[in-house]
Amino acid sequence: MLDYILLNFLFILVGALSYFAFGLYKNKHFKLIIGVFSGVSVVFCMSFPFTVFPGYIYDLRIIPFLVALIYGGYGAGGLVAVTLLLYRLYLGGSGFIVTTLSYIPIFILVLVFLKLRKEGKQNVLFGMLFSLLSALIVSVWSSIQLQHDIDHHEIFFVYYCVILTVCSWITFFFIETMRDNIHMRDEIYRSEKLSVLGELAATIAHEIRNPITVSKGFLQLLKSRSQNETDLKYSLLALEEIDRAEAIISEYLMYAKPQAEKVEKIDVKAHLSNVISMTEPYVTSKGHIVDSQLEDLHVYGDSKKLTQVMINLIKNAAEAIEKNGKITIHAFSQNNYAVIEVMDTGIGMNEEQLQRLGNPFYSTKAKGTGLGLMVSYRIIEALGGTIRVQSKQGMGTKFSVLIPLEAEAKQ
Repeated sequence: MLDYILLNFLFILVGALSYFAFGLYKNKHFKLIIGVFSGVSVVFCMSFPFTVFPGYIYDLRIIPFLVALIYGGYGAGGLVAVTLLLYRLYLGGSGFIVTTLSYIPIFILVLVFLKLRKEGKQNVLFGMLFSLLSALIVSVWSSIQLQHDIDHHEIFFVYYCVILTVCSWITFFFIETMRDNIHMRDEIYRSEKLSVLGELAATIAHEIRNPITVSKGFLQLLKSRSQNETDLKYSLLALEEIDRAEAIISEYLMYAKPQAEKVEKIDVKAHLSNVISMTEPYVTSKGHIVDSQLEDLHVYGDSKKLTQVMINLIKNAAEAIEKNGKITIHAFSQNNYAVIEVMDTGIGMNEEQLQRLGNPFYSTKAKGTGLGLMVSYRIIEALGGTIRVQSKQGMGTKFSVLIPLEAEAKQ
C-alpha cells in the first residue's frame, strides 16, 4: 500500500510544481496550464489506487483537484472535474455515483471559499481542511451506497485522513513556498534594476537639465520675436516637448531621492479630504463621481510627497474609466498599518499587465511613461510601506497603499 501512496504523491508533486520549475507561471494561459497538469495528475492517481482493507479502494485525486480550483479558479477546476468524472465513468463500477455525489458539494464549497479568501498561507490551511472534508464526504457516501462494514470503515477513515492531511499539507506548503520564492526573486530583480536606474538618474539628470534650460530660454526668445504663424506653431510644439522632457527628468530625480524632505505627522483623513477636493474637478470633468469613507488615522511622512502619490493614483483611476464611472476611496487601519484604497470601475488589467506595473516606461495609457507610478512606489517604500494592486479586466482596479501607523512609524 505504501508504495502506491508514494506513487500518488509523486504524481501530485510533479503536476503541482512542474509549471513553476519550467517557468510556465509566466505564461498568459497559466490557469489553463494548471488545469491540464492537475488533470493529468488526477488520471494517474486514479490509475494507481491504494487499499487498506479489501473493497476499500482510494487514491489522492482530491489534492490535484483542489490545487486546480484554488490556484487556477473556476475554469481550471471545472476542467479537472470533467476529466475526473469522465475517467471514473471509463473505469466503470458503482463508484461513479459516489464520486459524483461527493465532488459536487466540494466543488461548490471551494467556489464559495474563492470569493472570500485572501492570498497567502491561508491556502495551506484551507487545502488541508477541504481535503479532510472530502474524505468525510466520500466516506459517508461509500457507507451509504456500498453498505460496507462500519467498524472497518471507521478504521480506514482514520488512515485515509492521516494520509490526506500529510500529503495535502506538503503539497500546498510547497506551492506557497515556490510562489513566495518566485515573488521574492522578482522583487530582488526589480530592486536591483531600479537601483541602477536611480543611480543613473542621479548622475546625469542635472547635467541634462542644464542644456535643456538654455534651449528652452532661446526658444521662448524666438517665440516672442516670431511673426510667422508657422514658426510660432513650431516654437510652441518645441516648448511643449521641452516641458515634457523636464517633467520626466524631475520624476527621475524624485525616483533617485524619494526620501522625505520634511517628516511630519499627517492626519490621513484631513489630508485625503484635501486631495479629493483638488482632484474632484478633474474627475467630474470626465463624467465620474468620487465616494470616500475615511477613518481618523495618523502617519509620519512628507505630506507633499504623499499628496503626489494620491493625486497620481486618483488621476490614473479616472483615466482608466471609460465613461460614467465611480472612484471609491477608503482609509482604515489594519495590522498596525494605515490602509488607503483607491478603487475604480474601469477597464482593469490582466495578469501580465499587473506583473509589469511600476516598471519604468511601462504604462497602460497610450501617452504614459510609467514614471509616475514608479515614483509612487518608491515614495511609499521610503515611508516603510507598500503598494498592492488587485485588478480584473472589465471589473476595475484597486490600489491599496499601506503605511505604518503613527506608533509604528516612530519605532
